[in-house]
Amino acid sequence: MAGSTTPPPSSSGSSASNPTNPPRSKPARRSTNNNAPRTNASSQTYLLFVCTCIFVSMTGNFLHHRIADPHTLHHRSMNSFKEQHLEGHLRADKDAQAAKREKMAKAAEMETKLKEALHVEAAGDTSGGIPKLEAPLHDLAGLSCADHGGPSNDLAAEMVYWSDIPSDADFKSPIGANDKSIKYLTFEPDGGGFNNIRMSLETIILMAHAMGRTLVMPPSQGMYLLRKDRDKQKVHFSFDDFYHMEQVGFEHAGLDIISMEEFLLKEAMTGNLKNKTTGVASYPPNNRTNWDGMDPKELKEYLRDVTLTPLDWSPGSCLAAFPSDDGKQHFDELNDMMHEVQQNMPKVNDFVDKPVAVDAPPVDRMREAVAGQIKRLCIYDEEMQKAPVVHFMCYHKMRVRLLTHFYAFLFFEDWRHDLWSKRFVRDHLRYSDDIQCAAARIVASVRERARKRDPTGNPNGEYDSFHIRRGDFQYKNTRLEADEIYENSKDEMKPGGTVFVATDHNGKPFFKPLADKYDLVFLSDFKKELEGVNTNYYGMIDQLVASRGRVFFGCYHSTFTGFIFRIRGYHSQKEKTDGFEAGLLHNSYYYSGKGEKNMYEHYGAVKAPFYSREFPTSWRDIDKGVEDLAVIASES
Repeated sequence: MAGSTTPPPSSSGSSASNPTNPPRSKPARRSTNNNAPRTNASSQTYLLFVCTCIFVSMTGNFLHHRIADPHTLHHRSMNSFKEQHLEGHLRADKDAQAAKREKMAKAAEMETKLKEALHVEAAGDTSGGIPKLEAPLHDLAGLSCADHGGPSNDLAAEMVYWSDIPSDADFKSPIGANDKSIKYLTFEPDGGGFNNIRMSLETIILMAHAMGRTLVMPPSQGMYLLRKDRDKQKVHFSFDDFYHMEQVGFEHAGLDIISMEEFLLKEAMTGNLKNKTTGVASYPPNNRTNWDGMDPKELKEYLRDVTLTPLDWSPGSCLAAFPSDDGKQHFDELNDMMHEVQQNMPKVNDFVDKPVAVDAPPVDRMREAVAGQIKRLCIYDEEMQKAPVVHFMCYHKMRVRLLTHFYAFLFFEDWRHDLWSKRFVRDHLRYSDDIQCAAARIVASVRERARKRDPTGNPNGEYDSFHIRRGDFQYKNTRLEADEIYENSKDEMKPGGTVFVATDHNGKPFFKPLADKYDLVFLSDFKKELEGVNTNYYGMIDQLVASRGRVFFGCYHSTFTGFIFRIRGYHSQKEKTDGFEAGLLHNSYYYSGKGEKNMYEHYGAVKAPFYSREFPTSWRDIDKGVEDLAVIASES
């Protein structure tokens, strides 16, 4: 494997050596008369010597410049590079692909065995022995914390909201299915806090799958607000530090994921990436391929120069639409559909408590998706399809960023593809087991504390929870004092109960009005449960612990709070809580004011600004059609 920098060959080159004097005829005896004229033979010999020297000098200069020419140097460097590195890398790539095929074969075998196990013998049964099942043909995935510091599987089980659906792993996008060349999608992580970064990642990874492109993950780097104790612990992160990204790419037939280093080795260092202005092969700055822990500025600028960057794909101004089949005519059909919607454009309020069925015709689902807010579609057109690399920038000064929910920006003509995308995010873009298990330990401890305080009245150790955002938050209407928060939430909270507070505010005196009424606990109260855990993961752990509260109050406009609501939405579908069919979340509120407080008591269509909250469409009835999609996957 190449090091962090592929050293360029020496620029000195090798010039021609000094020539020996050419042979000459023996000169005539020198005359003692200094003024005597030279012979004709001597003059000719002298001229021949001068011409020879000029020729040798010109030849040497030509060879020197030829050898030192940058393109020649790079060509020689690449030949050596291929011999030393790339051939072995490609062999490893082939081995990985073979392993992936073996993995998929095993998954198919497991699914077949599962179906066989579900066969029944019933009198008069005409279904070939296979019953029509109410539930999908899969088991709920579990969480084992034995290798992550506990707790027991029984205690960890309540964290699980995701499912393991083998047939989902087989599904491939219809777009680019017949494209034999490998195409890529690269991107720049959002420059905001982690939950803004998370939102853009969810959108990006689904676009890579929908476009049939290999997803290139950015190198590890520092992230906003995730740089605590840099002298004591890791502060440069890749997405593998938060999610099971490697396994996600390995397990899914329709999605390949590689590192930035692998991409640069395979495509950039072999001259396949061309400057889009000059058309000339362009190589990474300083021939660097490993950018982990480096300032990504130069890499970003390089990628922008050698890729197609669709700046007009802007959430809020367009809906990125993907057809149910490949080909220009199918994209045209989507535009026709949008034109039909615009003839009678609905409003957001038209869908309050009136959700469109998840398997409704695409034009009906599009009506709710745009809901009078979006005027055009972003189409994956011929130019984008032909581009070897599509790159999504994040540049705040140009307002170029994917600060949106994936389900608010991506539209799939096939409802089964739409629901697959929502299951994919639920089941696979979940926090890693290390983070989940740390949260499970704290949930168990909070429940034990609550149980001990009221063993008779609270045998299950129920607790309520808050997310109170202070810090750098720019929305003034959410920066309430603790006594205001208490007044806005007291009617729903259990008097004197245990309350877990997720917060970015360090000063506990601020919380005194709440502490006077409740048994307040914070993440900092559970140091034993957090031994060995990177403190930069604390925000994610806060989210998971807060999500298990009986009653939860969060901060409007906060994407941190929003994800807690979505997790509660996932749990509501699993637990079939009251109102789950309509995607409702009872006991889930905002503390900022009466206008926002009860938003989740009603179904509502996606509404701008999208990032301000989460919406029920991301969790409502998303397991529908699993069996239908399994048939499609088996035929692809």
